[in-house]
Amino acid sequence: MTTAQKSSNLPAGECDDELRQIAEFYDSLTEEEWIAHYEYDYDREGYTHLIIPRELLGAVIRISDAAELELPAVCDLNPAQQSTPAEGNFPPGWNSARVQRLIAEMEAEEANWTEADEAELQAQLQGKTFVQVVDAAVPAIQALLDEHAASLQPVAEV
Repeated sequence: MTTAQKSSNLPAGECDDELRQIAEFYDSLTEEEWIAHYEYDYDREGYTHLIIPRELLGAVIRISDAAELELPAVCDLNPAQQSTPAEGNFPPGWNSARVQRLIAEMEAEEANWTEADEAELQAQLQGKTFVQVVDAAVPAIQALLDEHAASLQPVAEV
């Protein structure tokens, strides 16, 4: 694949160099820094996390992307260019001690987790997936989920 072919798949306004910098930044993270960035992104303001049927993933992503295009542009893709430097490559508000506390909490929860708990969770998640969407898309996605659930209900015979 040529550079021109790669560039045609880039989001509007992005360039190969910036995307390369972003990839290099994330590739250079330690495990602690990666966990911190993951958690920081998970808690990002303006986004909601949903568990949805896998067959609706494409539609949900299209709805979220369309809603996101309506929002004011905020380019925070490149964490290497953040104006507030943090310890190491941690996102704002994160450091090694905070990650270690999070890991300890997760390990404590995991110690109480039984095979029955895991089996129940897997049964609940069967055929579903986890997705992060922009808050503005939630009403339209909820309508889609309601419509989908209604289509699965058996039709009463008269």
